[in-house]
Amino acid sequence: MRAFYYLVLVVFTWPPLAAVDGVDYLRDVKPLFKARCYACHGGLKQNAGLRLDTAALVREGGDRGSIVDSGASSVLMQRVTAIDEAERMPPEGKPLTVREIDILKRWIEAGASGPADEKSEADPRLHWAFQKPRRAPTPKIASARFAHNPIDAFIAAEHESRQLTPLPPASPRSLLRRLYLDLVGVPPTPAELNAFLSDLSEEAYFRVVDRLLSDPRYGERWGRHWMDVWRYSDWYGRRKVPDVLVSYAQIWRWRDWIVRSLNDDKGYDRMVTEMLAADEIAPDDEANVVATGFVVRNFYRWNYNTWMKDSVEHTGKAFLALTLNCAHCHDHKYDPIAQEEYFRFRAFFEPLDIRHDRVKGEPDPGPYPKYDYGKSYGPISGGLVRVADAKLDAETFFYTKGEARNVVVGRSPLSPGGPAILGGDRLKIETVDLPLTAWYPGLKPFIQEEEIAAHERAVAAAKEKLAATSAKDGADVSVDKAELELAEAKLRSLQARIVAENIRYLGRPGDDRTAIEASRLERRAQLAAAKVELLGAERTHSEAKQNAADSPNAANQKKALANAEKRLTAARTAVDEAQNALQEESTTYSPIGPQYPKESTGRRAALARWIANEENPLTARVAVNHLWLRHFGQALVKTTYDFGRNGARPTHAELLDWLAVEFMENGWSTKYLHRLMVTSATYQLASYSGKDHPNAAIDRDNAFLWHFKPGRMDAEVVRDSVLHVAGELDPMIGGHEIDHQQGLTSRRRSIYFAHHGEGKMEFLTLFDAPDPCDAYLRTSSVRPQQALALLNSELALRQSRLLARKLTEQLTTESGERSSGELERFVSLAFERILSRPPSPQELSASREFLEQQMRLFSASPPPDPPSEKTSEPPKDEVAPSRNPVARARESFVHALFSHNEFVTVR
Repeated sequence: MRAFYYLVLVVFTWPPLAAVDGVDYLRDVKPLFKARCYACHGGLKQNAGLRLDTAALVREGGDRGSIVDSGASSVLMQRVTAIDEAERMPPEGKPLTVREIDILKRWIEAGASGPADEKSEADPRLHWAFQKPRRAPTPKIASARFAHNPIDAFIAAEHESRQLTPLPPASPRSLLRRLYLDLVGVPPTPAELNAFLSDLSEEAYFRVVDRLLSDPRYGERWGRHWMDVWRYSDWYGRRKVPDVLVSYAQIWRWRDWIVRSLNDDKGYDRMVTEMLAADEIAPDDEANVVATGFVVRNFYRWNYNTWMKDSVEHTGKAFLALTLNCAHCHDHKYDPIAQEEYFRFRAFFEPLDIRHDRVKGEPDPGPYPKYDYGKSYGPISGGLVRVADAKLDAETFFYTKGEARNVVVGRSPLSPGGPAILGGDRLKIETVDLPLTAWYPGLKPFIQEEEIAAHERAVAAAKEKLAATSAKDGADVSVDKAELELAEAKLRSLQARIVAENIRYLGRPGDDRTAIEASRLERRAQLAAAKVELLGAERTHSEAKQNAADSPNAANQKKALANAEKRLTAARTAVDEAQNALQEESTTYSPIGPQYPKESTGRRAALARWIANEENPLTARVAVNHLWLRHFGQALVKTTYDFGRNGARPTHAELLDWLAVEFMENGWSTKYLHRLMVTSATYQLASYSGKDHPNAAIDRDNAFLWHFKPGRMDAEVVRDSVLHVAGELDPMIGGHEIDHQQGLTSRRRSIYFAHHGEGKMEFLTLFDAPDPCDAYLRTSSVRPQQALALLNSELALRQSRLLARKLTEQLTTESGERSSGELERFVSLAFERILSRPPSPQELSASREFLEQQMRLFSASPPPDPPSEKTSEPPKDEVAPSRNPVARARESFVHALFSHNEFVTVR
């Protein structure tokens, strides 16, 4: 039927011949071949021996000869107009349009000609991103003024070749504000600004850079950037039920690891390695095993294949800027990556499973609950989540059409490997022998200590309960005594098993008698538990028997009695079995908590070492590109997640490679690169957003960086800066995610709020908060709702009132008695605090007029008196507007400055 509709479309929508008159090969035909045909008949592949990337090669044909020698009835025209979908070309995607078919027909009828010197596609293996970066010589430039460091030499060389004149440096005020917002995500305080302005030494700026890179807020600011790239997300999936589960609870520890690692300037290569394989690289390192949250984030409970697909796609995009996912259903259409290589990459992750580990001082999260269809699973409330190889013999099979059920029968499973174009086919994978505490956490001292303490508390509680019952006249204490005996038996059993396990695994002194005693005490505890159950069963049976006698005809009483008799019989049997078991001698007992495989496959360790390696041509380039984007507002390679042949070419290829080599040779230190970038003259240029500069006619988009590109603050920076300027931002670092509904009242930094695909903080969303599923490149918009958020939100109102009162207190401290210049001084203080600059004379005059007008309005219409008796307590964080007209006018003025364009702009 689809074929019939296609035929009808061709017949009834064929355009008049004049509509496609004058077909041009370079304009009309070559782009069509490139878009629809090169993937199978270009430099990457030549199916049927056919290439279509030059007119000469089209005329030459393929294995079966010419495809254009018969005009409208040629092989090419037959294939693109075929009714049968199995015959029609291209084989994937929509058929060619009627107009496209007519273009080909006319071109063929005219002789299928093209330029004589036309060159075919370059060998895909020679694509720039697949070559190891080389350090190009630093260009020699004419202007010494613009040569703070080698970055400037590369940029200045482009300026000179294009006759671009860079703007002068930014003012010290603008530069310091830019630097603070960039490195720590909040503006400088007036004191910090004045200290910088007062320091006239040449090293003043460099000292500020070093201080900010050492500031703990740096890790929070840049942690959020990398969380974009690495797709950080708290768990989601019908959270109110919950039953789907994407990502996982406690993943916030990965977020804190990111912040901590950046503040410590851990090498980027080490960070990549730990995110992919900390459980294999450093399996007993509790502080860093949480880094595998990168892999946990892709977890999807309902479909293991989805977890695998996302792991392949986003490992490729995040670290290599390769769209490996495009090879899931067929060979990659642009890059030399075969479909088989996609599955070999998946094999790195095939043995994976989720694992819970216990954290000192927190409740035991218990083992990871295996999937059970239809069952809801609440998120774990303690411990940490990580990955581990649980299926050491896991195999990866090749399937077709992107459907895991279409496994190719008879095809052998695939071994792990990366794309051959990057040397990923030569990896050496070795099994990892895990240390004791990695596969048997119960041997950790803190777990044993906490378990003993918990059992001791249970004994104490049982003793208190027995004492309370004994104090009652005629009370039956048999159950309480049995429960105390059980608690004491469990404690003795635990202590004996710990001693036995430490002897067995840790080489502590002892012999088999310890194991025999541990086994005996565990069976004694089992007998004590059976006796407690028997007492409970006897009591239940007695009550059910009495109730049945009182109501002999009640069906529910008969059923309850029957159930009680079954329970009683089972309890008696359990006691007998436990007593009989005590007569045996054994060395068998339960371990102290779960045990896991003693080995890991080493697959992800090999993957990680291959990615985080100087020989890999992509990893350093990709990281440098992300850093550059966030410092300069535009990436060196626009397609941050795709460095392949379908991605953009670098605007400054030699600079990108120079930075990549510099990065690797300096220990993959991100702080080193930050310092290099922000101390460049390029970074310190004045900003410009107009269109009348002569440079705009040459480089309108500022691709060659003749000025600093101004831009709106990131969503998190807007919110954090409002709090910071008001002196209310909570400096606490790390911890559990905070419900986003507290976003307007909590003083914590925005990085710590729940971030997932199910519910968002509206304030951040309005300012283009990142998509938790895809934020390789954030979008930025200008919407009226953004201004309304700063005008009407509880956050802006509250902080405006608090700041106005603090500025008034400062003013009073400065002047003692009120003076005639108090109003102007208040305006200046507000401008300095919020915009990091003094007001201009025009602004000062307008501000004075605004304040005076507001005071008159509030004096004429005072707010109503508060009720004498409040029926309810006000919200905890509410800050009511002042009833004093002067104070109220100042609150309104501060509120207005928060809505100033300069406040939300980095320039």
